[in-house]
Amino acid sequence: TRMLSAHENALLTQVGPESDCGKWLRCFWFPIALSDRWDGPRAQLQLDDPMMFNNVAGTPTEFGEKFATFSGPPMAVRILGEDLVLYRDLSGTLGLMDRSCPHRNSSLEFGRPRERGLACPYHGWTFDERGICLAMPGEPADSNFKEKVKHVAYPVLEQGGLIWAYLGTGAPPALPQIDVIAANDGIRITENFCLWPANWFAIVENSVDQVHTGILHGEGSSRSDVWGKVPEVDWNEDGFGIQTVQIRGDYHRTNYLRFPTTILLNQPWPGGNFDWPRYSAIFRTPVDDDNTLLFHVTYVPPVNGKLPEIPDGMDLPAAGQVQTLFEQDYRAIVTQGRPVDRTRERLGTTDRGIIMLRRKVQAGIDAVRNGNDPEGVMRGEGADTLLSSQELVTDGLMSVAAAE
Repeated sequence: TRMLSAHENALLTQVGPESDCGKWLRCFWFPIALSDRWDGPRAQLQLDDPMMFNNVAGTPTEFGEKFATFSGPPMAVRILGEDLVLYRDLSGTLGLMDRSCPHRNSSLEFGRPRERGLACPYHGWTFDERGICLAMPGEPADSNFKEKVKHVAYPVLEQGGLIWAYLGTGAPPALPQIDVIAANDGIRITENFCLWPANWFAIVENSVDQVHTGILHGEGSSRSDVWGKVPEVDWNEDGFGIQTVQIRGDYHRTNYLRFPTTILLNQPWPGGNFDWPRYSAIFRTPVDDDNTLLFHVTYVPPVNGKLPEIPDGMDLPAAGQVQTLFEQDYRAIVTQGRPVDRTRERLGTTDRGIIMLRRKVQAGIDAVRNGNDPEGVMRGEGADTLLSSQELVTDGLMSVAAAE
Protein backbone atom coordinates (compact mmCIF):
# COMPACT_ATOMS: atom_id res chain seq x y z
CA THR A 1 0.00 0.00 0.00
CA ARG A 2 1.10 3.59 -0.46
CA MET A 3 2.98 5.49 2.22
CA LEU A 4 1.36 8.31 4.17
CA SER A 5 2.24 11.85 3.18
CA ALA A 6 3.83 14.13 5.75
CA HIS A 7 0.51 16.00 5.98
CA GLU A 8 -1.45 12.78 6.62
CA ASN A 9 1.08 11.67 9.22
CA ALA A 10 0.81 14.98 11.07
CA LEU A 11 -2.98 14.83 10.91
CA LEU A 12 -3.05 11.46 12.69
CA THR A 13 -0.49 12.29 15.37
CA GLN A 14 -0.84 15.89 16.57
CA VAL A 15 -2.70 16.29 19.88
CA GLY A 16 -2.77 20.05 20.62
CA PRO A 17 -6.09 21.87 21.12
CA GLU A 18 -6.01 23.50 17.67
CA SER A 19 -5.13 20.32 15.76
CA ASP A 20 -7.80 18.23 14.04
CA CYS A 21 -6.67 15.04 15.78
CA GLY A 22 -6.52 16.88 19.10
CA LYS A 23 -10.15 17.93 18.68
CA TRP A 24 -11.11 14.30 18.00
CA LEU A 25 -9.20 13.06 21.05
CA ARG A 26 -10.93 15.70 23.18
CA CYS A 27 -14.27 14.01 22.52
CA PHE A 28 -13.29 11.30 25.03
CA TRP A 29 -12.36 10.90 28.71
CA PHE A 30 -8.75 10.02 29.53
CA PRO A 31 -7.16 8.75 32.76
CA ILE A 32 -4.57 11.24 33.97
CA ALA A 33 -3.38 9.78 37.30
CA LEU A 34 -3.70 6.98 39.83
CA SER A 35 -6.05 8.22 42.53
CA ASP A 36 -4.77 9.02 46.01
CA ARG A 37 -7.99 7.44 47.34
CA TRP A 38 -7.54 4.06 45.69
CA ASP A 39 -7.10 1.55 48.54
CA GLY A 40 -6.85 -1.64 46.46
CA PRO A 41 -3.73 -3.34 45.10
CA ARG A 42 -1.48 -1.24 42.91
CA ALA A 43 1.71 -1.76 40.94
CA GLN A 44 4.40 0.22 39.16
CA LEU A 45 5.90 -0.94 35.88
CA GLN A 46 9.68 -0.75 35.94
CA LEU A 47 11.16 0.74 32.77
CA ASP A 48 14.62 2.05 33.46
CA ASP A 49 15.79 3.04 29.96
CA PRO A 50 17.14 6.62 29.96
CA MET A 51 14.95 9.32 28.41
CA MET A 52 14.46 13.08 28.38
CA PHE A 53 11.28 14.96 29.26
CA ASN A 54 11.07 18.75 29.56
CA ASN A 55 14.84 18.83 29.03
CA VAL A 56 15.32 16.76 32.19
CA ALA A 57 16.98 13.34 32.25
CA GLY A 58 15.16 10.44 33.86
CA THR A 59 13.45 7.11 33.19
CA PRO A 60 9.91 6.20 32.10
CA THR A 61 9.23 4.92 35.62
CA GLU A 62 10.54 8.06 37.34
CA PHE A 63 8.52 10.38 35.12
CA GLY A 64 5.46 8.17 35.43
CA GLU A 65 5.64 8.31 39.21
CA LYS A 66 6.12 12.08 39.17
CA PHE A 67 3.37 12.98 36.73
CA ALA A 68 0.80 10.17 37.02
CA THR A 69 0.56 9.01 40.64
CA PHE A 70 -1.50 11.55 42.55
CA SER A 71 -0.77 11.67 46.28
CA GLY A 72 -2.91 14.64 47.34
CA PRO A 73 -0.86 17.87 47.00
CA PRO A 74 -1.26 19.84 43.75
CA MET A 75 0.52 18.04 40.90
CA ALA A 76 1.67 19.36 37.53
CA VAL A 77 0.32 17.36 34.59
CA ARG A 78 0.52 17.79 30.84
CA ILE A 79 -2.39 16.32 28.90
CA LEU A 80 -3.04 16.69 25.16
CA GLY A 81 -0.38 19.39 24.95
CA GLU A 82 -1.86 21.51 27.77
CA ASP A 83 0.04 22.28 30.98
CA LEU A 84 -2.40 21.79 33.86
CA VAL A 85 -2.51 21.28 37.62
CA LEU A 86 -4.45 18.50 39.33
CA TYR A 87 -5.48 19.19 42.93
CA ARG A 88 -7.88 18.16 45.66
CA ASP A 89 -9.26 20.92 47.88
CA LEU A 90 -9.70 20.52 51.63
CA SER A 91 -13.32 19.43 51.22
CA GLY A 92 -12.16 16.53 49.01
CA THR A 93 -13.26 17.93 45.65
CA LEU A 94 -10.91 17.25 42.72
CA GLY A 95 -10.05 19.98 40.25
CA LEU A 96 -8.05 20.26 37.04
CA MET A 97 -7.14 23.69 35.70
CA ASP A 98 -4.63 25.59 33.59
CA ARG A 99 -1.33 25.65 35.44
CA SER A 100 -0.72 29.41 34.95
CA CYS A 101 -2.67 31.78 37.19
CA PRO A 102 -4.50 34.31 34.98
CA HIS A 103 -3.28 37.15 37.24
CA ARG A 104 0.49 37.14 36.74
CA ASN A 105 1.07 33.64 35.28
CA SER A 106 2.59 32.17 38.44
CA SER A 107 2.38 28.37 38.56
CA LEU A 108 -0.58 26.88 40.39
CA GLU A 109 1.48 23.71 40.81
CA PHE A 110 2.55 25.38 44.07
CA GLY A 111 -0.99 26.50 44.89
CA ARG A 112 -2.53 26.16 48.33
CA PRO A 113 -5.66 24.03 48.67
CA ARG A 114 -8.49 25.79 50.50
CA GLU A 115 -11.72 24.41 51.93
CA ARG A 116 -13.05 25.16 48.49
CA GLY A 117 -10.74 25.62 45.54
CA LEU A 118 -7.04 26.25 45.00
CA ALA A 119 -5.30 29.52 45.88
CA CYS A 120 -2.37 30.88 43.89
CA PRO A 121 0.61 31.20 46.28
CA TYR A 122 1.62 34.56 44.76
CA HIS A 123 -1.42 36.76 45.38
CA GLY A 124 -4.04 34.32 46.64
CA TRP A 125 -6.41 34.37 43.69
CA THR A 126 -8.55 31.29 44.39
CA PHE A 127 -10.42 29.19 41.82
CA ASP A 128 -12.84 26.31 42.26
CA GLU A 129 -13.10 23.18 40.13
CA ARG A 130 -15.25 25.05 37.59
CA GLY A 131 -12.65 27.81 37.17
CA ILE A 132 -14.81 30.34 39.03
CA CYS A 133 -12.78 32.91 40.97
CA LEU A 134 -13.74 32.79 44.65
CA ALA A 135 -11.27 35.24 46.16
CA MET A 136 -8.81 38.04 45.35
CA PRO A 137 -7.35 38.95 48.77
CA GLY A 138 -5.40 41.94 47.45
CA GLU A 139 -8.40 43.66 45.86
CA PRO A 140 -10.67 46.14 47.74
CA ALA A 141 -13.42 44.47 49.73
CA ASP A 142 -16.13 46.03 47.56
CA SER A 143 -14.46 45.08 44.25
CA ASN A 144 -16.41 42.93 41.81
CA PHE A 145 -13.28 42.18 39.75
CA LYS A 146 -13.33 38.47 40.66
CA GLU A 147 -16.71 38.11 38.96
CA LYS A 148 -15.07 39.11 35.67
CA VAL A 149 -12.29 36.51 35.79
CA LYS A 150 -12.80 32.83 34.90
CA HIS A 151 -9.98 30.33 34.67
CA VAL A 152 -9.63 27.37 32.29
CA ALA A 153 -10.84 24.26 34.14
CA TYR A 154 -11.89 20.78 33.04
CA PRO A 155 -14.24 18.12 34.48
CA VAL A 156 -12.67 15.26 36.40
CA LEU A 157 -14.02 12.08 38.00
CA GLU A 158 -12.70 9.01 39.77
CA GLN A 159 -13.33 5.39 38.83
CA GLY A 160 -11.44 2.11 38.90
CA GLY A 161 -8.62 3.58 40.97
CA LEU A 162 -7.92 6.26 38.33
CA ILE A 163 -8.63 9.97 37.95
CA TRP A 164 -10.23 10.80 34.59
CA ALA A 165 -10.42 14.11 32.74
CA TYR A 166 -12.46 15.47 29.86
CA LEU A 167 -10.75 18.27 27.92
CA GLY A 168 -13.45 18.72 25.29
CA THR A 169 -16.09 21.38 24.84
CA GLY A 170 -19.76 21.11 25.69
CA ALA A 171 -21.40 18.46 27.85
CA PRO A 172 -19.06 15.53 28.56
CA PRO A 173 -20.12 12.12 27.22
CA ALA A 174 -20.36 9.08 29.46
CA LEU A 175 -17.22 7.34 30.62
CA PRO A 176 -17.71 3.84 29.13
CA GLN A 177 -18.39 1.44 31.99
CA ILE A 178 -15.94 -1.28 30.97
CA ASP A 179 -15.93 -4.05 33.58
CA VAL A 180 -12.18 -3.67 34.10
CA ILE A 181 -12.78 -0.29 35.77
CA ALA A 182 -16.48 -0.53 36.69
CA ALA A 183 -17.34 -4.03 37.95
CA ASN A 184 -18.07 -4.16 41.68
CA ASP A 185 -16.92 -7.75 42.20
CA GLY A 186 -13.61 -9.51 41.75
CA ILE A 187 -10.12 -8.13 42.28
CA ARG A 188 -8.81 -4.98 40.63
CA ILE A 189 -5.14 -3.94 40.37
CA THR A 190 -4.15 -0.47 39.19
CA GLU A 191 -0.71 0.09 37.73
CA ASN A 192 1.22 3.19 36.78
CA PHE A 193 2.52 2.12 33.37
CA CYS A 194 5.05 4.94 33.00
CA LEU A 195 5.63 7.89 30.71
CA TRP A 196 6.69 6.60 27.29
CA PRO A 197 8.77 8.82 24.95
CA ALA A 198 6.54 8.00 21.99
CA ASN A 199 3.64 9.57 20.14
CA TRP A 200 0.28 8.10 21.17
CA PHE A 201 -0.49 6.75 17.70
CA ALA A 202 2.65 4.62 17.47
CA ILE A 203 1.62 2.90 20.72
CA VAL A 204 -1.98 2.40 19.62
CA GLU A 205 -0.91 0.99 16.23
CA ASN A 206 0.88 -1.78 18.13
CA SER A 207 -2.54 -2.94 19.37
CA VAL A 208 -3.69 -3.98 15.88
CA ASP A 209 -0.33 -5.40 14.80
CA GLN A 210 -0.68 -8.98 16.00
CA VAL A 211 2.01 -10.57 13.86
CA HIS A 212 4.56 -8.99 16.18
CA THR A 213 3.41 -11.19 19.08
CA GLY A 214 4.83 -14.32 17.46
CA ILE A 215 8.16 -12.64 16.70
CA LEU A 216 8.88 -9.91 19.25
CA HIS A 217 7.38 -11.93 22.14
CA GLY A 218 8.22 -15.31 20.62
CA GLU A 219 11.72 -15.19 22.08
CA GLY A 220 13.01 -14.21 25.48
CA SER A 221 9.61 -13.75 27.15
CA SER A 222 7.44 -15.70 29.56
CA ARG A 223 5.00 -16.32 26.68
CA SER A 224 7.51 -17.66 24.16
CA ASP A 225 6.25 -21.22 24.78
CA VAL A 226 2.80 -20.38 23.36
CA TRP A 227 3.54 -17.29 21.26
CA GLY A 228 6.62 -18.62 19.47
CA LYS A 229 4.65 -19.22 16.29
CA VAL A 230 3.63 -16.42 13.91
CA PRO A 231 -0.18 -16.36 14.14
CA GLU A 232 -2.78 -16.20 11.43
CA VAL A 233 -4.40 -12.79 11.93
CA ASP A 234 -7.71 -11.10 11.22
CA TRP A 235 -9.60 -7.98 12.29
CA ASN A 236 -13.27 -7.24 13.04
CA GLU A 237 -14.35 -3.60 13.23
CA ASP A 238 -17.46 -2.12 14.81
CA GLY A 239 -18.69 1.30 15.92
CA PHE A 240 -16.46 1.38 19.00
CA GLY A 241 -13.17 -0.07 17.84
CA ILE A 242 -11.34 -3.04 16.32
CA GLN A 243 -11.11 -6.62 17.53
CA THR A 244 -7.90 -8.38 16.54
CA VAL A 245 -7.68 -12.14 16.12
CA GLN A 246 -4.66 -14.40 16.51
CA ILE A 247 -4.86 -18.11 15.61
CA ARG A 248 -2.06 -20.55 16.33
CA GLY A 249 -3.42 -24.02 15.60
CA ASP A 250 -5.85 -24.86 18.41
CA TYR A 251 -4.85 -21.77 20.42
CA HIS A 252 -7.03 -18.74 19.70
CA ARG A 253 -6.64 -15.30 21.23
CA THR A 254 -8.40 -11.98 20.64
CA ASN A 255 -8.07 -8.48 22.00
CA TYR A 256 -9.98 -5.28 21.38
CA LEU A 257 -8.91 -1.72 20.68
CA ARG A 258 -11.61 0.58 22.01
CA PHE A 259 -11.46 4.11 20.73
CA PRO A 260 -9.66 6.25 21.12
CA THR A 261 -6.65 4.55 22.77
CA THR A 262 -7.68 1.67 25.07
CA ILE A 263 -6.49 -1.88 24.49
CA LEU A 264 -8.56 -4.59 26.20
CA LEU A 265 -6.92 -7.98 26.53
CA ASN A 266 -6.68 -11.14 28.58
CA GLN A 267 -3.48 -10.50 30.48
CA PRO A 268 -1.26 -13.57 30.97
CA TRP A 269 -0.99 -14.77 34.54
CA PRO A 270 2.51 -14.17 35.91
CA GLY A 271 4.31 -17.40 36.61
CA GLY A 272 2.72 -19.61 33.99
CA ASN A 273 -0.52 -20.73 32.41
CA PHE A 274 -3.49 -20.58 34.78
CA ASP A 275 -7.01 -21.36 33.62
CA TRP A 276 -8.79 -18.31 34.92
CA PRO A 277 -9.79 -15.14 33.03
CA ARG A 278 -7.72 -12.09 33.86
CA TYR A 279 -8.88 -9.04 31.91
CA SER A 280 -6.77 -5.95 31.48
CA ALA A 281 -7.16 -2.49 30.03
CA ILE A 282 -4.14 -0.43 29.04
CA PHE A 283 -5.10 3.23 28.65
CA ARG A 284 -2.83 5.52 26.62
CA THR A 285 -3.17 9.22 27.44
CA PRO A 286 -1.42 11.60 25.03
CA VAL A 287 0.82 14.03 26.92
CA ASP A 288 2.01 15.95 23.87
CA ASP A 289 3.13 15.06 20.35
CA ASP A 290 6.19 13.24 21.68
CA ASN A 291 5.13 11.56 24.94
CA THR A 292 2.33 9.37 26.28
CA LEU A 293 1.24 8.31 29.77
CA LEU A 294 0.10 4.72 30.16
CA PHE A 295 -2.14 3.20 32.84
CA HIS A 296 -2.82 -0.51 33.30
CA VAL A 297 -5.81 -1.90 35.18
CA THR A 298 -6.18 -5.66 35.68
CA TYR A 299 -9.47 -7.23 36.75
CA VAL A 300 -9.86 -10.81 37.99
CA PRO A 301 -13.58 -11.70 37.92
CA PRO A 302 -15.34 -14.30 40.01
CA VAL A 303 -16.51 -17.44 38.21
CA ASN A 304 -19.69 -19.01 39.62
CA GLY A 305 -19.38 -16.65 42.56
CA LYS A 306 -15.85 -17.72 43.47
CA LEU A 307 -12.46 -16.05 43.09
CA PRO A 308 -9.42 -18.10 42.08
CA GLU A 309 -7.20 -19.92 44.52
CA ILE A 310 -3.87 -18.69 43.21
CA PRO A 311 -1.26 -21.48 43.09
CA ASP A 312 1.83 -21.26 45.26
CA GLY A 313 4.58 -19.25 43.62
CA MET A 314 2.22 -17.31 41.35
CA ASP A 315 1.89 -13.58 41.92
CA LEU A 316 -1.28 -11.51 41.80
CA PRO A 317 0.34 -8.13 40.84
CA ALA A 318 -0.07 -6.95 37.29
CA ALA A 319 3.48 -7.24 35.94
CA GLY A 320 5.55 -10.00 37.53
CA GLN A 321 6.91 -12.38 34.90
CA VAL A 322 5.18 -10.60 32.00
CA GLN A 323 7.51 -7.63 32.58
CA THR A 324 9.62 -8.78 29.63
CA LEU A 325 6.68 -8.43 27.23
CA PHE A 326 6.22 -4.80 28.21
CA GLU A 327 9.94 -4.10 27.86
CA GLN A 328 9.93 -5.63 24.39
CA ASP A 329 6.92 -3.55 23.29
CA TYR A 330 8.43 -0.40 24.77
CA ARG A 331 11.73 -0.72 22.93
CA ALA A 332 10.13 -1.70 19.63
CA ILE A 333 7.85 1.34 19.77
CA VAL A 334 10.04 4.13 21.13
CA THR A 335 12.85 3.39 18.68
CA GLN A 336 10.54 4.24 15.74
CA GLY A 337 10.95 7.98 16.40
CA ARG A 338 8.93 10.86 17.84
CA PRO A 339 6.67 10.90 15.94
CA VAL A 340 7.19 8.04 13.50
CA ASP A 341 8.10 9.10 9.97
CA ARG A 342 5.43 7.13 8.13
CA THR A 343 6.48 8.59 4.79
CA ARG A 344 9.28 6.00 4.82
CA GLU A 345 7.39 2.85 5.81
CA ARG A 346 6.44 -0.13 3.65
CA LEU A 347 3.27 -1.93 4.76
CA GLY A 348 2.68 -5.59 3.96
CA THR A 349 -0.27 -7.98 3.83
CA THR A 350 -0.45 -8.46 7.60
CA ASP A 351 -0.61 -4.71 8.21
CA ARG A 352 -4.30 -4.61 7.20
CA GLY A 353 -5.23 -3.76 10.78
CA ILE A 354 -2.96 -0.72 10.69
CA ILE A 355 -4.70 0.53 7.54
CA MET A 356 -8.13 -0.11 9.10
CA LEU A 357 -7.13 1.86 12.22
CA ARG A 358 -5.87 4.85 10.24
CA ARG A 359 -9.06 4.91 8.18
CA LYS A 360 -11.26 4.83 11.29
CA VAL A 361 -9.30 7.59 13.03
CA GLN A 362 -9.58 9.70 9.89
CA ALA A 363 -13.35 9.07 9.88
CA GLY A 364 -13.51 10.23 13.51
CA ILE A 365 -11.60 13.39 12.68
CA ASP A 366 -13.96 14.05 9.77
CA ALA A 367 -17.02 13.56 12.01
CA VAL A 368 -15.74 16.16 14.48
CA ARG A 369 -14.97 18.57 11.64
CA ASN A 370 -18.63 18.22 10.63
CA GLY A 371 -19.87 18.95 14.15
CA ASN A 372 -20.80 15.37 15.04
CA ASP A 373 -19.82 12.94 17.77
CA PRO A 374 -17.30 10.43 16.41
CA GLU A 375 -17.57 6.66 16.78
CA GLY A 376 -16.99 5.51 20.34
CA VAL A 377 -18.67 8.44 22.11
CA MET A 378 -21.50 7.29 24.39
CA ARG A 379 -24.40 9.48 25.50
CA GLY A 380 -27.96 9.11 26.71
CA GLU A 381 -29.92 6.00 27.58
CA GLY A 382 -27.79 2.91 28.03
CA ALA A 383 -24.51 4.80 28.27
CA ASP A 384 -24.09 3.63 31.88
CA THR A 385 -24.51 -0.08 31.02
CA LEU A 386 -21.75 -2.34 32.36
CA LEU A 387 -19.65 -3.50 29.38
CA SER A 388 -18.31 -7.04 29.59
CA SER A 389 -14.88 -7.88 28.20
CA GLN A 390 -15.75 -11.56 27.88
CA GLU A 391 -17.08 -11.69 24.30
CA LEU A 392 -14.54 -9.41 22.62
CA VAL A 393 -11.49 -10.47 24.62
CA THR A 394 -10.60 -14.15 24.75
CA ASP A 395 -7.65 -16.43 25.40
CA GLY A 396 -7.80 -20.18 25.01
CA LEU A 397 -5.59 -20.63 28.07
CA MET A 398 -7.53 -18.29 30.38
CA SER A 399 -11.26 -18.68 29.87
CA VAL A 400 -14.40 -18.80 31.94
CA ALA A 401 -15.05 -22.28 30.55
CA ALA A 402 -11.63 -23.46 31.68
CA ALA A 403 -12.16 -21.98 35.14
CA GLU A 404 -15.49 -23.78 35.44
